[in-house]
Amino acid sequence: MRSTMALNSSTETGLNNTGMDTLWVQHTLLPNLILSACFLTGIPGNSFVLWIILTKFPRRSFTIALILNLAMADLMALLTVPFWIYDFATSWNLGEASCKLLVYFNYLTMYASIFLITLMSLHRFAVVVLPVASKRWQRPHVVYITLVAVWLLAVAFASPTLILTSSQNVEGDCSDDVYGAQWQQIVDNVVETLFSFVIPFAVIAICYSCVARKVGTLKFHQKMKTKKLIIAVVGGFFVCWLPYHIFSLLTVCALLLQSTFPGVAKTLDHADKVVSNIHWAVAFLSSTVNPILYAFAAQSFRGELQGTSFAKLFFKLHEDADETSANTTTTKRWNIPAGETPVECRHEVTQDET
Repeated sequence: MRSTMALNSSTETGLNNTGMDTLWVQHTLLPNLILSACFLTGIPGNSFVLWIILTKFPRRSFTIALILNLAMADLMALLTVPFWIYDFATSWNLGEASCKLLVYFNYLTMYASIFLITLMSLHRFAVVVLPVASKRWQRPHVVYITLVAVWLLAVAFASPTLILTSSQNVEGDCSDDVYGAQWQQIVDNVVETLFSFVIPFAVIAICYSCVARKVGTLKFHQKMKTKKLIIAVVGGFFVCWLPYHIFSLLTVCALLLQSTFPGVAKTLDHADKVVSNIHWAVAFLSSTVNPILYAFAAQSFRGELQGTSFAKLFFKLHEDADETSANTTTTKRWNIPAGETPVECRHEVTQDET
């Protein structure tokens, strides 16, 4: 969970004016610059994705349904950014209830976004490695049930923040670190890191590693581009979320060492609180880059780019999963070498999986 550190805490550590300036940069200026950049780029990007899907794709494949929900989750997360900028710049004066709702809304969209990204990797794995079995995923009722389950899981995992969040703390910030006992915070942080980072990242990395091995039959240029974009997908998730969870685990270490090594525990806790706003802001980068990252990644499996603009890339996005699955399925069914699949056979399979 996120913890905060107010500027007035510097008086307790005897910081001089230079220290105050450094703390202000770390606690307010830098995170607010990151958040502002995320808001100004992520809102238009996710809005554009939603507009394209809602207006151009009346019939949506599983891939498009996933990206639609991902854009919704990311857009909702980014809409909270102005409130965090306000909270980082001053004390929270908007009430206890609004603080709880803000943090809950953030964790809800965070879990939804991460679960959807993980589900995308599983879907991509199934389409490329298990094309016949993947057709079951693309039935309308399966898509609907799966997406509802994802959002219900996100609601469940975010629910503890309604209890653990408060603005009635010493710093006056809106933070989610109100615990009755140390073990509660330890369990909370470990569960959060496990289910929102460790398990999702493992699934994403394994799935895309299998996909990368499967693209060996592509032309060299297509294969290199596909592998680079796979690295971008896995690396993007890792880079955006690793700092947040590293410092979350530092808090756990500080709590575990508090009785035996109080000096080390104090140092770890201080390090976490000093940069807590920065790694919280960095996590929003995921919502900013997801629209572009997943559009380009999905497009890469079709081979050559169809245009230079984001719109042209996205217009072709819905054909990606179907064509990949169609090529693999058709080749196996008729024993035709790669690159020589008849158009009429490919079209037949595509229609079933759209």
